[in-house]
Parts: sequence; C-alpha cells; structure tokens
Amino acid sequence: MASQSPSLAQTVLVVGIWFGFNTSMASLTKWTYVYGQVCDVGGSNCRTFQFPFMMTVVHMLFSWTGCLIVLRTRHSKKDRVQLSFGQQFQKVVPLALCFAVSVAMGNLSLKYIYPSFGQMLSSVSPLVTVLMAMAIRRTTYNAWTWISMPVICGGLLVCSTEEVNFNLHGATLAILATVLRATKSVMQEKLLDPKAKDMDAVSLLFYLAPWAGLFLVIMSLCYEGLEPLRMLYPWRNNAPTTGVLQILMLLSFSGVNACFLNLSGNLVTAYVGAVGLQILGNLKACMSIAVSVAIFRNPVTSLQRGGVIMCLFGVWLYSSWGGPTKNKDAARET
Repeated sequence: MASQSPSLAQTVLVVGIWFGFNTSMASLTKWTYVYGQVCDVGGSNCRTFQFPFMMTVVHMLFSWTGCLIVLRTRHSKKDRVQLSFGQQFQKVVPLALCFAVSVAMGNLSLKYIYPSFGQMLSSVSPLVTVLMAMAIRRTTYNAWTWISMPVICGGLLVCSTEEVNFNLHGATLAILATVLRATKSVMQEKLLDPKAKDMDAVSLLFYLAPWAGLFLVIMSLCYEGLEPLRMLYPWRNNAPTTGVLQILMLLSFSGVNACFLNLSGNLVTAYVGAVGLQILGNLKACMSIAVSVAIFRNPVTSLQRGGVIMCLFGVWLYSSWGGPTKNKDAARET
C-alpha cells in the first residue's frame, strides 16, 4: 500500500503508461464497433458487435481477474485490504455506480461519434473536477487555476465547433460521461489518498470491478437484452457463422487493455490528484485526436488544430502556477 510520496520518475512512468493504454482503449473500442462483424457463410447478412454495456462487463471481468492474480502473487493474505460488505457498500458501491455509468456512456457515444470528437467534448472535465472537488472535499484553488481552466477546456471545445461528424445523441452521451467521470475522480482521490492509507490501486479495482460489473450487466440486459450472447454463438438458423473468433479476440485485447488502464488510472489519481488526472486527460485527448485521425482518417480542420495548441498552452499555465491553495508547493512540484 502506498504510504510515501512517489518520485518524479515514478510519476512520469505511470502517466506515460496511462497515456498509452487510454489512447489505445478508445481506438480498440471503435475498431470493434466498426470491424467486429458476424456474418453468415458467404459474407451475407452481417451484423456488427455494437454492445457497449456488455463490452464494459468484459472489461470489468478482466480487471477483476488481473487484480486477483496480483493480490495472490504479490500480497500475503494478512497484508491485503479487507473490506466487509457494509464497508464496500459505503465506500465502493457509489464509486462503482458512477464508474459504470460514465464508462458505459462513453463507450455508447462511440457508436455515434469518432474518438477524436469524444475527446474534444470531454475537455471540460478539468473544470468540472475542480468544481466537484470544491463541493465534495472543500478544496480551494488559486487564481492561476481559474485563469488556466478556460484555456484548457476552451481549446478542445473550439475543436468541436467545426466537427464534420457531429451527432447530437453521441455528443450528449459524451458530455454526461464527462461529468460523471469528474465526480468519480474526486471520490477516487479520497480513497487513494496516500496519507490516509485507506486503499491501494490494486485493492480498489479488485473491489470496484465486481460491483461495477453487476451494474453493467443490469444495464446490458435492459438496453441490449440477450443479443450480445446470441451474436457470439457460432451457429445461427442451423448454419455456421464467421467472425465470432475475431470478435472474441478484439474483446480480449480490449479487456486486457482496460485492466492496465484502470490500474494505471488509479495510480495516476493517487499520485497527482483528481484535477491533475483530468488535466493529463486533456493532454491525452490531444494524443487521441492524432491517433484517431491516423487510424480512421476522419478529417480535422485548421481551427481544430489551433484548439489543440490552445489546450496545451492552458495545461502549461496550470502546471506552472495553478493548483490547490493549501498545497500550492506540492502541486507545483508534481
């Protein structure tokens, strides 16, 4: 369990790993929605696997399994964090519900919009997180924080004004996911506070994944029914189908990616805080825009490129002078 402040090298390494898995997660999800097809023999009557809730259930299953392996191999039973059902219901369940709905909405939005546009809309998350931290944890921030927020958030919002592939349904889902993600980050920061020694990154995900998976199974049954399972059955109408193995491989790749993404996200939250996580998220958004354009060849205008530069300038302002007023020196050092 983390009890000491991480070094700069540890923070840079964890952030770099989180960047990589976060960027690949959105692209893997979109790739599954676009190319994960099950067809009758001969290539006729094809269906695409577009079930975001069930996909996130798979992510939680892989995350729980990965954490179980780590806890059993690297922690003795007496050193593990032990939470009773009541403690889980109080500490973990609200976070799991917020996490499940935010991730599901984010994945669902990718059915209607490209990852690049989703990242643009999520750019308001630093400002929302600051407001949530003030409301939930009573944290106060200095003037430079409020100066940098419009620049950070406005940069990527400028990008969305000329989005060629705009979809109202997808945009609404992406914005709601952003608000819930900001709330989840503040709750997560409190549980992962190294000073409190309440929870470590692996233990939190170990307890979080089953609860989040349960909520997502309910959402999947209500919204998607049994169709995801029927689609993965290799026979339909007494005839074999093709593409099931490809979908299973894509789901496995995204599940492993999600496990490492969730673990690294917990570590980043513990190291730099909820607001720092969202600030880094906007840096990651700039990277994801470039990756999305490279993979899916969706067009990006000159104004959108300028918005990315504006966002990067705002991140520099915050990292240089912004931060909580009570921990100003620590925030600068981080």
